[in-house]
Amino acid sequence: MKRMHLMRGALCALVVAAMAAGPAAFAQGKELTMGNVNPPKHGTSQAAQQFIDKLGELSGGKLKVVHHHSGALGGEREVAQQIQLGTVDFGPITTAPLSTLVPEMSVFQLPYIFRDYDHVFKALDGGDTLTKYYDGVLDKKGFKLIGFIAAGYRGIYGHEPINSIADVKGKKIRVQEDKILVATFKALGMISTPIAFPEVATALQTKVIDYAEGGINTFYHNKFYDIVKNVADVRHTHQAVALVMSKASWLKLDDAGRKAVMEAWQHARDFNRKFILDEDKSIQDQVKAKGVAITKPDATPFRDATKGVYEDFYATPAGKDARKMVDYILSVK
Repeated sequence: MKRMHLMRGALCALVVAAMAAGPAAFAQGKELTMGNVNPPKHGTSQAAQQFIDKLGELSGGKLKVVHHHSGALGGEREVAQQIQLGTVDFGPITTAPLSTLVPEMSVFQLPYIFRDYDHVFKALDGGDTLTKYYDGVLDKKGFKLIGFIAAGYRGIYGHEPINSIADVKGKKIRVQEDKILVATFKALGMISTPIAFPEVATALQTKVIDYAEGGINTFYHNKFYDIVKNVADVRHTHQAVALVMSKASWLKLDDAGRKAVMEAWQHARDFNRKFILDEDKSIQDQVKAKGVAITKPDATPFRDATKGVYEDFYATPAGKDARKMVDYILSVK
């Protein structure tokens, strides 16, 4: 009987200790996971790796993150769903596929909302307006916003050169899974076809599509130059990528762990902002060296044709709420 009382006392002590530790806290040295669709040399992957390395350093090796890049865990929407469920801890998710789960993210896909890189950086880093709003929006959907990676401008690449808006009429184009992008290219007279990123190469090879819209850096690092030899530098969007964490995983971190995550992000953000500007100076030359022709059609007709997309967005519940973020971005000088 005395032994039983001792066992019960020890069990109670364990329960009290577990409760004091917080809900399902991460064990020291636990391996966390990151899902990423991009290959290692892509700027988004490099920023993500900078975050991982710095987090390991700041946490004294307690927070180790395994980087599953190159689409090893699936496309971006699939990874985002796994992050919501807590089966994956982190992911750099492009705001377009993320908008299928969080429609307020479509703000970043609105055509020509960003003028240039300077505008992107001032909007993202000049205050906490965007991060506070999206932290709240993402929290309701099971995500913790860590920060926004600047992933470069987007253009159109495909089987034929584009010298003017007339060249795109009636052509099939792959777009990211986002209603705003579908509407944007429909407004240009194209046939918008939402396709997950891992399927883009095959769709181009089989000519299911004539073109794809995407980052010129993504075009280069994924070797799409082996499939198509034409890029149109229309810069309809400057792509933002949300580095997100599972809300469930975030809640398991102690204060020191959360502090390490956010400090690691500050390091990765600084790396990203410099990297993307440096890459922009050389990426077109690297693409041209692969035998690709880059055209620079007048953007004015593209911009004018897509103005109505903003009103379409405002007419949705998410757009009505997120309009203040659009107004904020456009007001940044």
